[in-house]
Amino acid sequence: MPDATQKQWEGLAAAYLESPTHARGEDLETLMSFADPKPDEVALDVGCGVGHTLRRLAAKVRLAVGVDATRGMLEGARTLLAREGVTNATLVVTAAETLPFLDASFDLATCRLAAHHFTDAAAAFREVHRVLRPGGRFVLSDNYAPDDEPLDRFINTLEATRDPSHVREHTVAGWRDLLEQAGFSVTDESRGTIHVETEPWLVRSRTPDDAARRAREMLRGAPPPTRAAFGIDEHGFDLLKVVLRMVR
Repeated sequence: MPDATQKQWEGLAAAYLESPTHARGEDLETLMSFADPKPDEVALDVGCGVGHTLRRLAAKVRLAVGVDATRGMLEGARTLLAREGVTNATLVVTAAETLPFLDASFDLATCRLAAHHFTDAAAAFREVHRVLRPGGRFVLSDNYAPDDEPLDRFINTLEATRDPSHVREHTVAGWRDLLEQAGFSVTDESRGTIHVETEPWLVRSRTPDDAARRAREMLRGAPPPTRAAFGIDEHGFDLLKVVLRMVR
């Protein structure tokens, strides 16, 4: 795992346990609907963070496995699972690009708000494809960038300014291409937005003062087309969300 990512996420678990963007949201409900977990299934949550998706899966399946590259975030997941009385979930420290599981080990896989941090999303998706049984489902929920290149550049620069572990919010077409190249067939798609408040967003990631100032300046100085595309106002802006359902 890159040092920048490890440094960024160690110690942030408490903030993400209480983050409304991660703990709930329309995209989480859509993900669960698309995933359609069954009581006899074994599920995998990739980049599980502090476990908000994992705990929802665990309530519906026989066994849920959460993986994340950052030990500190998994400590947060242990806290959440214990608080919720979840006993059928296990946690594994691993990068998404090198999953330590046998082929065809899982019936279902999910990945929510994590893939834009993956150093090599294509490799991660190939690994998910490998560990899913034939006919298994994979549901990805993440932020996406508009097709317009200046808007794409704006949101990815803003995200990287706030969080040095950010790698890439792809366009929807870009996410779909990576998934299809990994061997998946995309069967369903849902798009939405969530309005985030700038200051809590910066505080949650412990963005250094200089970087936080640059992020605020980017938002304040955004041209009208950018302000319209991302719903920028004096308090915050919109993140664009997509949920994709695939079959192996």
